[in-house]
Amino acid sequence: MNKKYKFNVRFAVMLIIGFASLPLAVGAQEATGVRIQPSLIEERVDPGQVFSSILRVTNLDSETKTFYIVKRNINGLTERGEPIFAAEQEETGYEISSWVKLAQDSVTIPGKATKEIPFSIVVPGNASPGGHFGGIFVSFAPPRPKETGVGVGFQVGTIINLRISGEVIEEAQIREFRTDKTIYSKPEVKFITRVENAGNVLIRPRGPLEITDFFGKKVATLRVNDEGAGIFPKTIRPFETSWQGEGLVFGRYQVVMSLVYGADGRKTISDTLSFWVLPLNIILPIVGGILGILLAIVVFVKLHIRKRLRQIQEMTRNSADASSRAVESVRLDQRGKSALPSKLILITALSLISTLVFLLILFFLFA
Repeated sequence: MNKKYKFNVRFAVMLIIGFASLPLAVGAQEATGVRIQPSLIEERVDPGQVFSSILRVTNLDSETKTFYIVKRNINGLTERGEPIFAAEQEETGYEISSWVKLAQDSVTIPGKATKEIPFSIVVPGNASPGGHFGGIFVSFAPPRPKETGVGVGFQVGTIINLRISGEVIEEAQIREFRTDKTIYSKPEVKFITRVENAGNVLIRPRGPLEITDFFGKKVATLRVNDEGAGIFPKTIRPFETSWQGEGLVFGRYQVVMSLVYGADGRKTISDTLSFWVLPLNIILPIVGGILGILLAIVVFVKLHIRKRLRQIQEMTRNSADASSRAVESVRLDQRGKSALPSKLILITALSLISTLVFLLILFFLFA
């Protein structure tokens, strides 16, 4: 029989802290004045089997204290990974507390001393296959059986995850895979994944998230759930992954996520999405420069027309015969003066509209 213990890890004052990082694992906290080891027991057992072990409880204070031993079922996890405790006699379908046999229900330990508490888990012959979850906790006060819900006040404990052999179902689905935005002004992207465990055992999906640019070049590879947080059967749990690009990041990016799970790590689920990075701090100055150039052209043409008008007026003073021709030229130039800027403005507007239409077509084709 393989045994997997994690020693020298102290359970948090609130058990929810440990579940938020490694489900069915524990956090560290000495302020409670007591430590229990191991903090996690994960076993594969058969129906009808008896598993025996010991707990080591240490009184971290200098005074002698009495601690009460409580066993409870865990019937689920919140989306944040917080354990939901069942009532004392509640049947959850994943129960284990009634299988746990303790040699004592309290222990008195001198200051700075450690005592061993033997226990056994008698697995019924008709135990349902799959995961069964619970824990043995040490409390400063006698247990209150009516307490249920998240964080009912237990202080330190050993989490037990039994995997009963038989018809084990390992099945997961990606319920959601998205970014928090569609278009970013700078490459700071948050990926949100929600995975459902449709099986009957705890799963820990994890895997790479690859980002490629418009030309198919890989720009980053991230890890989803690299810490191995688990998902309770028949529940959904979210995971967040962040990416911050470096250098000039521009255009449309494609993302492929592949997660593996299962006892042998051979089952895979995957999904894809895309997002845009349009750095306005670069685009806006370029657009502003183009508009400035067009404005300068318009001003230059107006000044040139005025200069020509002055030249024509001077010519009319030297020759009376030329006056009629000059007047006609003035009229022509005035018509040109009014028509040319209008044409430039029309051309500029059409150019900007064409650019916007092109960008919108590109976005809807590839987004």
